[in-house]
Amino acid sequence: TDPLGRAQLLEFLKKEFSAENLSFWEACEELRYGEQSRITEIVESIYQQFLAPGATRWVNIDSKTMERTLEGIKTPHRYVMDDAQMHIYMLMKKDSYPRFLKSELYRNLLTDAIIPPETKKRVFPFMRKQRHSSPSP
Repeated sequence: TDPLGRAQLLEFLKKEFSAENLSFWEACEELRYGEQSRITEIVESIYQQFLAPGATRWVNIDSKTMERTLEGIKTPHRYVMDDAQMHIYMLMKKDSYPRFLKSELYRNLLTDAIIPPETKKRVFPFMRKQRHSSPSP
């Protein structure tokens, strides 16, 4: 749910040549929670980008999941991609995400979260914040 964390994960996945997995998952979220009037349009877009033969951002899902999904898109609805989305989610959960957590990119993200970059190096070190006389809670 963290936008910065998701952006960093996407960068990592790009380096691993699997960014389409996160993009597919996000597109399925848009389908699930998006406008009712756009469901057919979003389903078609997801199909063309990620599932169609020769798709530019093709995702690797098993044949049974693909069959169920292709059958389902004949009558588009907001949950038609659920099986495929879950398949991709599990791939990321078991494979890509654990590697991300061990990556330099993630370690840097954590370091910046614990010690924000603006506090690491001060331009004028003699200009320190005044300490309050009251103890912190």
